[in-house]
Amino acid sequence: MKRVLFIQHGSVDKPGLLAEELQRAGIALEIAHPYSGAPLPADLRDFSGLALGGGGQSAWEIHEHPYLDHEAALVRDAVSQNLPVLGLCLGGQIIARALGAEVRRAAAKEIGFFPVTLHAAAQADPLASLFPKTFPAAHWHGDVFDLPEDAIGLASTAATPHQMFRIGTNCYGFQFHPEMTPALFEELVRDEEEWFRTEG
Repeated sequence: MKRVLFIQHGSVDKPGLLAEELQRAGIALEIAHPYSGAPLPADLRDFSGLALGGGGQSAWEIHEHPYLDHEAALVRDAVSQNLPVLGLCLGGQIIARALGAEVRRAAAKEIGFFPVTLHAAAQADPLASLFPKTFPAAHWHGDVFDLPEDAIGLASTAATPHQMFRIGTNCYGFQFHPEMTPALFEELVRDEEEWFRTEG
């Protein structure tokens, strides 16, 4: 059976719809929890793909979270082997940083449900072309990324120019949360309740 490694970055940053779709396809999902001190695998020899979830960390905070550098190395390893790679929000930022692009604070946080618009390049993309030309999506981020060299930008929002990109044939980074479910969103809001009281 094929196995995908999912790197989770916090207790509420679960794979959601991704786990459901992989299960439907008969693909096993192994979840790693480096934020809790659990080790990451040294390489991907036992896996058929790599997915990186969202989280409250920033992709450049390697002194506070050294495992982020390890994740970046796994991304480069997967890309070099042409293994499927998927990055969700923070995961997309980690992919961008791993492949040489800048990740930085956004001018403003993008939290809520906002329309994503596909670029013309998405029409020929095997994954992006499955989305409607414009569709609502869940957003929860305060950082943004530039596109890595040779990346193809596939989507944007009014606030964020890079919402989805592809590198090669098998590596996709998302800024929005295609894995989000209603239950996950409610859990995330409950987890951030104190933040909303002080910042909202």
